[in-house]
Amino acid sequence: MTEATPAPTAPRRFRDGPHLPALVVTLIVSVIAALFAGAYAWAMGDPQPHDVPIGLVSDSRPAADFASDLQARTGTTFVVHRYETESDAEAAIREQIVYGALVEQPDGTARLYVSSASGASVARLLQSDAPRLAESIARPVTVIDAHPLAPKDPNGLVLFYMSLAAVIIGFVGAIQTRVNAAKLTLAGELFWDVVRSVLGGFAIAFTVGPLLGILPLPFLPVWGVLALTMLIAGATYSFWRVLIGARWAMLPTWIVFVLISNPSSGGAVAPELLPPFYQFMGRWLPTGATVRAVRDLTYFPDDLHAEPYIVLAVWLVASLGLFIAVRLFRYGPGAPGEILHTWRSIARRDDQAAGVASGATAS
Repeated sequence: MTEATPAPTAPRRFRDGPHLPALVVTLIVSVIAALFAGAYAWAMGDPQPHDVPIGLVSDSRPAADFASDLQARTGTTFVVHRYETESDAEAAIREQIVYGALVEQPDGTARLYVSSASGASVARLLQSDAPRLAESIARPVTVIDAHPLAPKDPNGLVLFYMSLAAVIIGFVGAIQTRVNAAKLTLAGELFWDVVRSVLGGFAIAFTVGPLLGILPLPFLPVWGVLALTMLIAGATYSFWRVLIGARWAMLPTWIVFVLISNPSSGGAVAPELLPPFYQFMGRWLPTGATVRAVRDLTYFPDDLHAEPYIVLAVWLVASLGLFIAVRLFRYGPGAPGEILHTWRSIARRDDQAAGVASGATAS
């Protein structure tokens, strides 16, 4: 008589059933939710200005004394750049070397130039400090916005929202393409990644620019930057997907883009008002590069900077190159077969093959 198989214990049923993966996902989502709220609250909740670059045109006031006096009166630290003429100071603002400049006039007054397009939060800070600044220099101060924002974007957030849309839709589009068209070859995946990015970048730029007229965008170059950003975000997710599997690929993608790149971009809060970690990271991550590139194209077309384009180019080459290399190694150029969720799966498969081969040799 065959003995009845004992019923699995409750812990074993929990371990082998669907509840353990559900618990793991629940815990991870809870941690990510806390990190998401904490990252944005830390970066943007109470921005503290520090080392704000500002220009000075004065024949009598030393830059160091001016910076010390300003800090004592405002509680804000400034890095003062001295310029010989008002034109030099205006050029520095236009080139985004400084956020503003104090220019003392021969008639005993002073002009405080600000640039809302360079950073609305810093421009508001400088304007609010104008009365204390007038006390500090014992001159009446007139505030002049040298580069105002578009009337339909008084807070300067539209550029950030455009970049955010390109990043989020970039990797969400890659997820949905791989889920709903799982049998694409490598060439097919790359083709649809490019098509999706080109159309998505067009949709964002066209909606904000010609359709709604929110910003005076130079349509074609902004379209190109947004398409490039979408392609980078999608390629980054795709790399993680073939490296660690579809089950967990969203996690590192979310950490890189949503928890670090987006809040550090300088789009919602100027870099000089961010914590040092975010201020540093924003220069080298895709969202910050996109914000700076689109800002230059929109408000400073005659003074473009190469750095954001170099950052985007490096991210594009790295993300696409790594995705293609790992994709070819795992599945070859054709449609992927059974998804191997982790490198441990490969090791387990190789161990099994080695065991079969050893058994055959022994027999």
